[in-house]
Amino acid sequence: MGMQFYQKYEIRALNLLLRDGYTFIAKDYRLGHHQADLVVKKRNVLYVVEVKYRKTIPEEAWQWVTSAQIHRLLKLGAGLLREHQCSELQLLLVGFSNELDTPILLPLDVN
Repeated sequence: MGMQFYQKYEIRALNLLLRDGYTFIAKDYRLGHHQADLVVKKRNVLYVVEVKYRKTIPEEAWQWVTSAQIHRLLKLGAGLLREHQCSELQLLLVGFSNELDTPILLPLDVN
């Protein structure tokens, strides 16, 4: 059976982050009903990463990831901070589109 469409983009996102100095922690990480595409670490910051593909580039960040998704990702990440000896949690979007030559790396607003 072949690789799922979204898995190709998760692997591309992971490779991009690894090249940029992030350390891999988990892929498709689940905690209860919460799921993160990727979890990576850089220095003492834990990043919960959402990977998205859109045919066209959304005009607004919320069109990539909803506030409800952000809330779920924060809950998931908060449970991992101590385990991975991190003092800070950040959410990161890696967005892919046919309209882009390179993916978008967008920190997600957690406020």
